[in-house]
Amino acid sequence: MNFLDGLLIGLAGLRKHPMRAFLTILGIVIGIGAVVAVVAIGDGARIMTLEEIQQTGGTNIVEIYRNQWSRSSRGGTLAQTAREAIRSRWQYNRAEDLEYPDVLALEEGSEYIVQAVAEVDSGDVSAMREGNTKDSRLVGASLGYQRSHNWYVTEGRFINETELDEGALVAVIGSQLAIDLFGKTDPIGQSIRAQRFRQRWGDSFDIQLKVIGVMQMKGDVGATEGWDDSIIIPLSTYQQRISGKKDVARIRAEISSVKHLKQAVLDIEYILGKQHPGPENQYEIWMAVEELATAERVGLIMKLMLGGIASIALLVAGIGIMNIMLISVTERTKEIGLRKAIGAKSRDILSQFLVESATLSIGGGILGIFVGFFLARITANLISKLVWEDTQWPVAFSPVSAIIAFAVAVGVGIFFGLYPARKAAKMTPIEALRRD
Repeated sequence: MNFLDGLLIGLAGLRKHPMRAFLTILGIVIGIGAVVAVVAIGDGARIMTLEEIQQTGGTNIVEIYRNQWSRSSRGGTLAQTAREAIRSRWQYNRAEDLEYPDVLALEEGSEYIVQAVAEVDSGDVSAMREGNTKDSRLVGASLGYQRSHNWYVTEGRFINETELDEGALVAVIGSQLAIDLFGKTDPIGQSIRAQRFRQRWGDSFDIQLKVIGVMQMKGDVGATEGWDDSIIIPLSTYQQRISGKKDVARIRAEISSVKHLKQAVLDIEYILGKQHPGPENQYEIWMAVEELATAERVGLIMKLMLGGIASIALLVAGIGIMNIMLISVTERTKEIGLRKAIGAKSRDILSQFLVESATLSIGGGILGIFVGFFLARITANLISKLVWEDTQWPVAFSPVSAIIAFAVAVGVGIFFGLYPARKAAKMTPIEALRRD
């Protein structure tokens, strides 16, 4: 008996009990569907994180900042460290603030740093022009801001070195802010006001700025919003007109290559240690590549957790297939005896029941893949609406994962169908025909 004959006989047997067959493969559908959906959602998280990192500078970006408060800890054994963590207090970080000269020191002091950019910003800013008011964010930046954030001017130009040195009252604005304030009017050369009244936190200011450029449309990147409503001014202008201080909120450094990140971080710690002598680890260093690694770890944990649940579903489905096939063998005992009596070999009977169990699992695997696709789409839409508003969670369907899931489904069918098939194949014609 060839494979096609066995397949036809197996399908004929399944057609006699369609509801039984459906209930048998339901566990496989759930297991395979869960695997496909989890892989698609998990890989989508990685893609979204990578896209966000690429849109905001790339994986070779590091960001240096000073936390105002930190927890005290004296170290020791694991138990001692745990107790200290519970009893530890928030302490004021006495490290000096970062300043613009640190940018120059980093660029000159490390061969691995391509450029460094100083930034400071204020939220809850009102941008105004001729009666139009728009909520905005004011950013003070040094040269290199465009490259650091992979965000470039589409109209006019960006801030130049002279304007940075002089603290000029010029601004580059986001594309949406340009539309809201100017409509179809060319904003280049026009004036806007940036205003904020005194609040509990932050400085009050009211300054008039000349628009010299408009940034390209960026949209909301992941959880970061408000790019296209920003006002970007020279760092010196911000320090002189807004904060009255020389400190900066953060320094973004571009490293020549991801493989040089570790050495670059060591250089940063050494250079800042010379610039601001004091306790170790006084500045936090964030690396974009670590965020990607975190997303990958979270995705892996999700896959492992739900993969375990899917494995249980497949195990239950496999046991169900074995039970149904045992029932089928019992019901068709006389058929087995008759076929053997007219010349069918044991391997033909074995093949027949293996093909039948494999057909069950193949059907469940195919249906499970489609269910997984739809489940992933539905889950992604729910995440987009309930968690990441206005941001579509990507779904990454992997042909490799679908093939592996399908192969697992077939393997489950063959493995759990082997015992009933061997039991049927071992029957003798006389024994089988004698049974009621």
